[in-house]
Amino acid sequence: MKFNRFFKQLNYHIGVMGKIQLSDFTEEMLNFDQWVDDVVTYVRFNPAPVIIDQISALGSSRVLSDYIEEGKAVLPANSYDALSRVIEATATLQSLVQESIEKAKGKFADLPEAFAYKNAADLFDRAVTGGFLTSTYQPKADTDIYMQKVIAFAIGELLKLTPRHKWSHFEVLWDIDYANKLSSVPISDRQFQRAAPIMALYPEVDFTALVKPKDDAFFTAAYGTRPVRMMYKELVRNGYISKETMVDDFLSIFNFGKHKTMKQVEWTNDQRHLAYFVYLAFTKTNKDCWVKAHACFTIKGAAPNIGSMKSGLVSLQSKNTFDNYDPVLKRIASEYNNA
Repeated sequence: MKFNRFFKQLNYHIGVMGKIQLSDFTEEMLNFDQWVDDVVTYVRFNPAPVIIDQISALGSSRVLSDYIEEGKAVLPANSYDALSRVIEATATLQSLVQESIEKAKGKFADLPEAFAYKNAADLFDRAVTGGFLTSTYQPKADTDIYMQKVIAFAIGELLKLTPRHKWSHFEVLWDIDYANKLSSVPISDRQFQRAAPIMALYPEVDFTALVKPKDDAFFTAAYGTRPVRMMYKELVRNGYISKETMVDDFLSIFNFGKHKTMKQVEWTNDQRHLAYFVYLAFTKTNKDCWVKAHACFTIKGAAPNIGSMKSGLVSLQSKNTFDNYDPVLKRIASEYNNA
């Protein structure tokens, strides 16, 4: 398609030579408006896949947009206007492609392309009927991130999604940000039990793997259970973990004790103190201590944010007061590491 060639040549001139001489494109610019009108008319009446694919191959107009924005003060008015028309036309054509794709999806228009077919829609419809998703397949106000993970797990299992796409398509559909990636959201026993009505919608799915943490989610203990028990007593006595935490709950985050599954431990202080403690107590014997902290602890019922823990620790380390930020936590960590 002529427009593709013209558009790519413009991008090439900017990328390689850093500038454009529109006089080199006189013929193209004279016919430009007619090209665009012809393509728009053709696609509206005959959205042939080959044309849709060619328009999709145009790519981003970011290079052109940055070029005219940076050169706005020095570009001749006719050059600025001409290039602006190219950018607008590109946006129009790409919007046309998206319209065509959505129209082709028909009743699946509210689902991303990965789920735009009957079998997938039927599985989402179960959650709609159950009252957990809206008619446009978005989570209802009381369907929290943990429930969303259970729904995604069930549908992903039944559609046999690859590990690479096990969560990503759902994160796109529900606009889930990086900090709350479904793969990183831990499902506790309490949350698992609360999700029973969702699991009842998908009786053919085995949800065991969802609540059972991977081996790398547990902390590796330095010297066995005795130092862990001592650390538990000190953390409870000094108010860093809830007094309702039983010793076997705490042992479970090391894969010790009587519990068959991990019991997340509620940290009653703030996130920065947790980061300080995790760094001092666990970095020597746990390569992925932040991932493990995210899986093993909660603060006000929610998993701590990995990025915030790391940045909070960096901020502390930049200050001269780091060594004495919390003498009690430092002592507890030291006694654990030197038991």
